Amino acid sequence: MNRKRRGFLNTLKVLLIVLGTTVSLSATGKPNIVAIIADDHGVYHSTAYGSPEQKTPHMQSLADEGMTFSRAYVASPACAPSRHALMSGLMPYKNGVVGNHENSNYKLTTSEGLIQKLMDAGYEIVFRGKVTHGNGRGVIPEGVVRLPGSNNLLDPANVEAYLEQRGDKSKPVALFIGPTDTHTIWPIEPDEVHFKPEDTVLPPKTYDLPEARQLMARYNQSVENVDTAVGKVRDIVKRQLDEDNTLILYTSDHGQNWAFGKWSLYETGVRVPLIAVWPGKIKPQSTSDAMVSWIDLIPTFLDIAGAPVVKGIDGISFKDVLLGKTSSHRDRIFTVHKGDKTVNVYPIRAVRTDKWKYMLNLFPGFYNSTHMDVPVFREGHNRAGQENQHYFYDWNTWEQAAQTNQAAAQFMHRYHARPKEELYMIEEDPYEENNLAFDPQYANELASMRKLIEERMHEVDDDRSLSGTPRLLEDHPLPPAIKLYYPNGGETLRSGQTVNIAWSDFWKGTQTVKLEYNEGRTWKTITASAPHSGTYAWQVPTISSKSVTLRVSSLDGHIFDKSDNPFSISSK
Repeated sequence: MNRKRRGFLNTLKVLLIVLGTTVSLSATGKPNIVAIIADDHGVYHSTAYGSPEQKTPHMQSLADEGMTFSRAYVASPACAPSRHALMSGLMPYKNGVVGNHENSNYKLTTSEGLIQKLMDAGYEIVFRGKVTHGNGRGVIPEGVVRLPGSNNLLDPANVEAYLEQRGDKSKPVALFIGPTDTHTIWPIEPDEVHFKPEDTVLPPKTYDLPEARQLMARYNQSVENVDTAVGKVRDIVKRQLDEDNTLILYTSDHGQNWAFGKWSLYETGVRVPLIAVWPGKIKPQSTSDAMVSWIDLIPTFLDIAGAPVVKGIDGISFKDVLLGKTSSHRDRIFTVHKGDKTVNVYPIRAVRTDKWKYMLNLFPGFYNSTHMDVPVFREGHNRAGQENQHYFYDWNTWEQAAQTNQAAAQFMHRYHARPKEELYMIEEDPYEENNLAFDPQYANELASMRKLIEERMHEVDDDRSLSGTPRLLEDHPLPPAIKLYYPNGGETLRSGQTVNIAWSDFWKGTQTVKLEYNEGRTWKTITASAPHSGTYAWQVPTISSKSVTLRVSSLDGHIFDKSDNPFSISSK
């Protein structure tokens, strides 16, 4: 830096101090970086992502001033593998952390972690709140400043105190702030929650019960608590840093602790909020549908800092997306789930492309469970008498409803039991409700996506190992329900062709089923007694109709499902 430039900055600093301001300027010109990393904050739960419920003005302010990503993903839907992928820039099978709370398989040394590279680029690194999972062994160097304090109802006052008192304020700083309010246990006392259960909206695929609404109301309050923390951090940036030379980024480590959220590879489990603000660099009120991954975040920070490209990692900088120089980044996103020791032992692999999402449930004979329905005591996480951190204490209300209500039973089936393959057209089916893996019209897409996963598993030496002893469907009887997979609505069949009707066969309360179709007027029998095997070869009748539905039921007709929407049969 020349003498005139240095002299100008020194004069400006003196003037700012005289005016009572403590803003620090980076003498290197490198931007400060502030990454706010929430815990279990679902992508749909803020005004910035279209929610009418939670009031999140500070997240909305970020969106108004910067760029909102619609297709940002984490590597895995659990804390440890997700955050370790962030810090290493490597996918789970590359860095060795695949299952949650499995701390013995780290493959990295500290010098290989990306935080060290950021320090080498001249940054002062400060952690406050939950940034890594555990101590971050293997990726966090000793030079990182770790500020103490509770992560819930996060008060970042000591962040401001640190910035105000640090010795060299010309050195660029990278702050990583981790509020955990959205991580269960959520606020529970009535005076802590202003949301009314009756006004609360449950996510799609969730069977509606008052107890579930009450739980969701508590979660909604936790979202607003995180938003408050975002506002506090932004105020500190305005007072202590050069706001015009600071990149602020907000995101979350995976989806909400809820059915089909955290611990799953559905969009609500692995797609996360990502909003970035950088005055003068990122266009305000901009959106991006570029596919980015958490493994790309710190490589992007390094790129912005002018650091050398780190070779041998999976992460790729998306700086040019932020700066509006390109609208695309990745053409596919891989995600992986293994388990959490003895809970949610249900290995899944998935890939997302521009149009499609494919999931491979490695062991469809397993009984899927998570911390929501399996109580796991963890000392130190007790609040208001709740000893089990993630457990939904009213889970039995869903189980009871499933014994007499078909919709409730189907909800429980979707949660506990899944077919081997799932294929979704994401833009048309964002909540992944219509599995197209059974539709022969998409056989080529299914084969192509399956190949991507097979090749990826081979590439990373995916050993399909388990995190603990699995629960088996044969040992956990499901409530009475049948789910029709195909034809489920929107298809066009031809008269005379033979198609395979497909349905779930997880419920073992019957050995045979009845199959019927309705061409728009009356129900007609296809077969009065077919084996309850999950598939039946049907010769399509010679009719012409755009209003056909199909029904599969137990012989007494009490347990059944029919096409979600009409399909067509053409005589041509």
